[in-house]
Amino acid sequence: MKTQSALNTYIKETGGWVASQLEACTRCGICADACHFYQALGNPEYAPVWKLEPLRRAYEQRFTVAGKLKLALGLEKKLTDSDLEHWSKIVYEACTVCDKCAFVCPMGIELGLLIHEVRTGLAASGVVPGDLAEATEKQKTLGSPLGVTDEMWRERIDWITDEWEEKIPVDKPGAETLVVFTSIELMKFPDNLAAIAKILNKASENWTTSSTGREVVNFGFFEADEELTKLFMYRVFKAAEDLGVKRIVISECGHAYEAFRWTAPNIMKVPKGIEIIHITELIHQLWKNGRIKIKEGAFDDGVITFHDSCKIQRLGGLIKQPREVLKVLAPKNFKEMTPNKEQAMCCGGGGGVISIKEAEANRYAVFEMKMEQMQDIKAEAVCMVCSNCRLQFVDSLAHFNSTIKVHSLAELVSKALV
Repeated sequence: MKTQSALNTYIKETGGWVASQLEACTRCGICADACHFYQALGNPEYAPVWKLEPLRRAYEQRFTVAGKLKLALGLEKKLTDSDLEHWSKIVYEACTVCDKCAFVCPMGIELGLLIHEVRTGLAASGVVPGDLAEATEKQKTLGSPLGVTDEMWRERIDWITDEWEEKIPVDKPGAETLVVFTSIELMKFPDNLAAIAKILNKASENWTTSSTGREVVNFGFFEADEELTKLFMYRVFKAAEDLGVKRIVISECGHAYEAFRWTAPNIMKVPKGIEIIHITELIHQLWKNGRIKIKEGAFDDGVITFHDSCKIQRLGGLIKQPREVLKVLAPKNFKEMTPNKEQAMCCGGGGGVISIKEAEANRYAVFEMKMEQMQDIKAEAVCMVCSNCRLQFVDSLAHFNSTIKVHSLAELVSKALV
């Protein structure tokens, strides 16, 4: 039954685009060298092309003569439930869908999107890691993957407002900008909410949060369950329409930025006339337009570097904006890791991986390579614009007993405001 659900999904999703992508693959293996899980662990099954195997088999055995012939001659087998269980561990626990593999593919194959399709079939068959499924269910029923209820959210916002003495408007009539935060920020990094509030208030931005569209993380997107993906985004879009805002600012979450900015228009009806931007863009705009001023050299007391978040920098193209700001904050001591920008290596915690306990060894192995990159430039601090990355850095640096400090860009900017 599980296998049939997955096969039905793969066959349904296999149109001309998927077929052309699968047919174009030459199995050259270049994508393997781009995968941080393959690099760190050396498991050949972690090569991105192998992660597509369930989708490839379903397509070839259903639609191609060669595939049907292989099946008839016993050269290839049909997918089984145990196969799906096996691939679930590969595509959920050893893939962050960072899409660097697609970036290096000489055939231009969109490997990240195809791996997402593989996840879609697994989600349809119910073969999703328990931790990830539990978090998704919490977001469905409670509105938050961390189990934050409406009441808890209100109490937390009030506490942050009092603790940092910074106003965070809720359901403000007439606001132009809706800022949607992550549960990670709310519960793990409340200083980030306070920092963003301080920046926006200093700039006299007409902004608000929403008590109904209050979660920007999308665990349906991590699972690749399209209906839940749409449901979680609908809650935010509905809140934006009800408030009459002109733009939605995605706070520090890379996958949410991808989901709202690019995926939403392709799978659901989205409100017209509402701009979608990342908080990094907004901070950069406010600074460039002179609405906030930043003290030059405020963080020039030690080497600081920048971690490129896959969905915000490589996919989203927001590469120069955080760097321009950091070069004001630390003009002498800002140093780049290698590789960086479009070629940067993923931190290893995205795509839902950090929520899966069984994937812990994998993500620590990946992060060790990232830590070596920071050590090579003698970095004392690292800055980023994704709270999921920040959680991976904080947790992993503690695991390896490292003293490197972790900051968000918003946090640094708020402390350097003139």
